Formats: sequence, C-alpha cells, structure tokens
Amino acid sequence: MNLELFIVHAFPSGIQYEDAVQLCLRLFCTTEGLPSFLQEQCTKDNLATIFSNLADSGVVIGFPHTAPLYGANHHNVNEKGHWVEIIASIFKMAKNEIDPGKGAELAKILLASAHRNNENRDAQRSA
Repeated sequence: MNLELFIVHAFPSGIQYEDAVQLCLRLFCTTEGLPSFLQEQCTKDNLATIFSNLADSGVVIGFPHTAPLYGANHHNVNEKGHWVEIIASIFKMAKNEIDPGKGAELAKILLASAHRNNENRDAQRSA
C-alpha cells in the first residue's frame, strides 16, 4: 500500500489544511516509526505529489489561509508546486513553522492506521 492510501485511511473524514501542512513537514523531516516501505516514499517530490493529490481529491480540507507563511501562495493547494514550497519553507524561513507537537500527534494517527493495516494483512494471510 502506498503512503497516500495510508493517509486517506488514517483520516477518513479528511484532514484540515494546517494539519496536512504539519504532517507533510513531519514526514519530510523524520520518518521515525513508519514502516520501511512507507519511509521510502517520503521524498520531497513524492510528498508534494501525494499532498497535491490529497488536496485535489478533497481529502485536504479548509482554506489555506497560512499558505503565504510558507511561500506557497503562488500555487493552488492542489498543485505539486504548492507542496514543494511548503517543504522548501523549512530551509528558507528564519522562523520555523513546524509544530513538533502537532506533527507527532498526526504521525501517531498515521502510524496507528499503518499498524491496523499490517495486522489486517497478517490476519488475511493466516486465514
């Protein structure tokens, strides 16, 4: 399963834009705790594609009021360039906009979903 599907399953009601930003930044900065097959998917290019797809499909919800903070206001939220700018912002900004607490909280939700999916897969193989 790919990371995009894990995010969709982890947030079945969608994920607010600000939370999506924090999750994207968290996944770019650290993949600690993620299964290795998900870690490999956490490149800048791939994360930008994944989050633009999530926005385009309506999984990322809410208006991107804070996009200018990340320098991402020159692209629509469903464009890959928007999320590239989000990720690049951590290298450009004097003030870091990463919220480690929020990122950790969102990563826990994602990890719980990943573990449930692994358990379901293992149970299906055993049956």
